[in-house]
Amino acid sequence: MRIAMIVLCCVFYCSALWADEVIIFASDDYRPVTFRNEQGKEDGIANALIKHYEQLTGHKVILDMASWKRSYLLAEKGKGGIIGLSKTKARLEIFDYSEPFYESIVGIVVKKGKEFPFDSVADLKGKLISVTNAASYGDEFDNALAAKLFQVDVNYASDVKLKKLLYGRVDCAVVNNGERGLDDILKKDPELLNKRDQFTYLSKPLVRDSLYLAFHKSMKMQGFLIDFNRAIKDAKIKGVIPFP
Repeated sequence: MRIAMIVLCCVFYCSALWADEVIIFASDDYRPVTFRNEQGKEDGIANALIKHYEQLTGHKVILDMASWKRSYLLAEKGKGGIIGLSKTKARLEIFDYSEPFYESIVGIVVKKGKEFPFDSVADLKGKLISVTNAASYGDEFDNALAAKLFQVDVNYASDVKLKKLLYGRVDCAVVNNGERGLDDILKKDPELLNKRDQFTYLSKPLVRDSLYLAFHKSMKMQGFLIDFNRAIKDAKIKGVIPFP
C-alpha cells in the first residue's frame, strides 16, 4: 500500500510539472512544419497538432518560434521541448521522443546546368553544401561531414541558402519537404521566384526524415509524451495533420 502511494505521488508530481503550461520551441522557417505566415502568426502542421493537443487535454502549450539553432540550444539545456526534431544516435542519448507526427522528404537542390549524379551521400564528395544551422540530415550525412567527405555552409534562413546557390557560392543546398518545400521558399522572395527555372531538385531524396516532439531527459516529460502521442493519433484520424 505504501509503495502504491509513493508511485501515485510520483505520477501526480510529474504531471503537475506540465499541467499548467509547457514551452515547446520550434523553427520559424521550417515549412510546412512550423513557420510564420504572411500575418506573422504561428502556422504549420506542428502548430495545428499542438492546438489539437490543447483541445483534447485542456493543457496550455506555449509555442516559442525562432531560429532553429536557438530552439535546439534551449531544448538541449532542458528549457522546454522542441518540435520538428529528427532522431540521430547522438540525440537519442539526451532526448525523450514522441511518436513521429510527420515525414519530411529532404533533398538536394542545384543550379540549373550544375546537376550531378546523386544516389547516396557518397556522391556529395568534395561539394560545398548549404545547410540550416544546427539541423541534422541523418546519421549517414552527419558521419560523412565529420569525416570531411564534404563541407557545409551554415545558414539561419532558407532563402539565403538558395541565394547563395543562385550566385554560385555553394554547389548545392539541402531543402526540406521535397519540391513543395523548394517552391515554398521561392514564394517568400520575389527575386528567387523570378528565377524558379534556375533551380533543379535532384530526383533521389537525401533522406526521409521522420519528425517528432522531444524533451531533454532531465525534464522527465514521459507522461506528457504519452498524452501527446494520443493527440498525434487522434489528429491523424481526424485529418488535422496529414496521415502518411
